[in-house]
Amino acid sequence: MAILPEIERRRAYRALSSDPIDKEVLTRLAQAAHMAPSSANNQPWRIVTIADKERLEEFHEVLTGGNYWAKKAPAISAFVTNPAWSLRTDQRDLAFFELGMAAMAYQIQATSENLIAHPIIGFDYAKAKKFLGLSEEEVLEVLIIVGKAGDTNHLSEKHKINENSKRDRKALDEIFSFDLWNKNLARK
Repeated sequence: MAILPEIERRRAYRALSSDPIDKEVLTRLAQAAHMAPSSANNQPWRIVTIADKERLEEFHEVLTGGNYWAKKAPAISAFVTNPAWSLRTDQRDLAFFELGMAAMAYQIQATSENLIAHPIIGFDYAKAKKFLGLSEEEVLEVLIIVGKAGDTNHLSEKHKINENSKRDRKALDEIFSFDLWNKNLARK
């Protein structure tokens, strides 16, 4: 059996169209995230999708300069968690892992809808939390920029090159082994 095509096609592209996305489609992305697994069914993720044009323009102020391209997106989804919302041990807070699974389900669904879903951390954390009305305990882990594919005219030269470059992944033996940890897995 082959890898799912949506997993193979998913990539963090930056060339976006500003064409709006139907709220029904954005809701399906959230529904896909909603189906992600979690310990004790805690579901410790929350998603706030900004799709209102005026609110988006205000929210653009929190983006860092390198994410200029995200200002074309018709939607930005904030992925939020709180370690208290899920299982915790002395060594681990599972909420972050579970939020990551929800974010990946969201991206796979977006890919199946022929959308780009590009996660970023390049934003002013404090301003973004304030804009969204989050409390101190809530963690705004990542923003996912959502849009239809567009042209590359608005991208920097570096980003134009990245947009069409070969997908670069580590060799499988650098991230995977059977039965025991090995020195290849310790490479950065």
